[in-house]
Amino acid sequence: MIPRIASYVAISLAACFIFAAGWFCLWSIGLHLAGGPVLAVLLFPFGLRLGLLLQSPLAYWPPLLLCETLLLYWLDGEIGLPAWPLIQAGTLLTLLPLLIARRQRVRNDWQQLLVLLATVTAAALLQSLLWHLAGEDGLTALLLTLTGGLTLTSTCMLIWHYLTRATWVPLGPALIDQPVDWRFRHLIWYLLLFVLSLWLQLGLPDSLVRFTPFCLAIPIMAMAWRYGWQGALLATLMNTVALMAGQAWHDHPLDLLLSLLAQSLTGLLLGAGIQRQRELNQALTRQLAHNRQLTERLLETEESIRKEVARELHDDIGQTITAIRTQAGIVRRLAPDNPGVGQSSALIDTLSLGIYDAVRGLLGRLRPRQLDDMSLEQAVQSLLRELELERHGIVTRLEWRLADEDLSDAQRATLFRVCQEGLNNVVKHANASSVRISAQQQGERLQLLLEDDGCGLPEQTAQGYGLLGIRERVQALGGNLQLSCLHGTQLTLSLPSRKRDEPHA
Repeated sequence: MIPRIASYVAISLAACFIFAAGWFCLWSIGLHLAGGPVLAVLLFPFGLRLGLLLQSPLAYWPPLLLCETLLLYWLDGEIGLPAWPLIQAGTLLTLLPLLIARRQRVRNDWQQLLVLLATVTAAALLQSLLWHLAGEDGLTALLLTLTGGLTLTSTCMLIWHYLTRATWVPLGPALIDQPVDWRFRHLIWYLLLFVLSLWLQLGLPDSLVRFTPFCLAIPIMAMAWRYGWQGALLATLMNTVALMAGQAWHDHPLDLLLSLLAQSLTGLLLGAGIQRQRELNQALTRQLAHNRQLTERLLETEESIRKEVARELHDDIGQTITAIRTQAGIVRRLAPDNPGVGQSSALIDTLSLGIYDAVRGLLGRLRPRQLDDMSLEQAVQSLLRELELERHGIVTRLEWRLADEDLSDAQRATLFRVCQEGLNNVVKHANASSVRISAQQQGERLQLLLEDDGCGLPEQTAQGYGLLGIRERVQALGGNLQLSCLHGTQLTLSLPSRKRDEPHA
C-alpha cells in the first residue's frame, strides 16, 4: 500500500511540475495575443488543462486542478488577476463535459477526434457563458477558449498517443548497441512542410497575404493523406508555430486567433475524415482477403468433391460396363447359332464401349486425373501429349518454374484448366505453328502465359462459356485473366501467391 501511495505522490508531483511550467509558458505567449493577463488564461492554458484532463486518469485530476488554482492565486498576488475566482468557477464548470467525454466508449481514433472536438466546444461554450453572465465580453472569451482548446487538446492527444503506443525498451547494453532509426524521410517531410508554412507567412507579397489561411491548408492535407490523423494534427501544430512566428500578425491578434481556430478545425475534421476513410479501407481489405480465403476453400472443397465423384463414377460405371460386356459375351456363347442374338450381343458390347468412352470424357472434365498422379508440370506435359499438338504441326515449348508445394489444390486445378482450355482453343481455332507456356512467380503473384503465333480466336470462342468459366474461377481466387488476339493469341493469368504459413488443402 505504501509503495503505491509513494508512486502516486511522485507521479503527481512530476505531472504538476510539468503542467505548471507549460501553463506559465503558454500564459506568457498568450499575453501577446489575448490583450491582457486575464484573457491570456483563457487561451492556451485553458486548452492545456483540457488536454491533460482528457488524457490523464481521474486520480490525477485533483493535483492538476490544485496546481492551476495555486498558479492563479500566485499571479493574482504578483500582477493582479481580479477575475481569477471567475476563471476557477469556469474550470469547475467545464469538468462536466470532460466527465461525459470520458464515459463514452470510443473504439476508433476518428471517433476520439470527434469526441475531443465536441468536448472542447462544450467546455468553451460553458466558460464563455459564465463569462458573459459576469458582464464580460462573452464572444471574445468564446474565441479564446475555442482557439486555445482546439490547438492544445489536439497536441496533447498527439503526444499522449505517441507515449502510450510506443514500444519502450529498458536502457541497457542491448539498447545502446542498437542503431538509431532517425527516419530521415519523415524528418525531411516535416521540415519541408514547416518551411512551406513559414514561407507562406513571410514570403508572400502583400497582395496575396489574404490568401495565406487557404494556402496553409495544403500542409495539413498533405500530412493527413500521408500519415492520417497524426499527420493532420502535426501539420496543424507546425502551422500554429508558423503563424505565431509571422511578423505580419503581431498587429492583428484577432486575425491570428481566427486563423489559428480555422487551422485547428481543419486539422481535426480532416484528420477524422482521413482516419475514418483509412479504417474503412482497412476493414474492406480485411473482408476481401477473408472472402478470398473462403472462396479458395470453397473451390478446394469443390475440387475434393469432384475428385470423389469422379473416383466413384469410374469405379462403379467401369465395373458395370465390364459386367454388361461379360453378360453379352455369355449370351452370344449360349446361342451361337442364333444370328439375332449375336447381333444384339455385339450391339450391346459396342454401346457399352461408347458409354465407357463418354464417361471417361466426362470424368476428365469433372476432375483431371493427371492432377492426382503427378506434379502440375508433369500434368501439363501429359496434356500436351494427349492433344497431339505435334501431329497438328504445332511446336510446343514449356517453361515451368512453379513448385507444387507453393500452390494450393485450387490453384493447381485452376492453372491446369487454364492450360487445358487455352490449348484446346489453339488446336481448334488458332491455326498456329508454335505455342509457348510459361509459368513463374513474380514477387507476390503467380504468372502464367500461354501464347501462340496463330490467327487468334473467333469472337464467339473468345466470349464463350469455356473462357468465361475460367475467368470467373480465376477472379474468385483473387486473380485476373487477360486475353489478347492482336498478334496471335496471348492468354495471361495472374494469381496471388499463397502465404507461406497457409496450410495446404
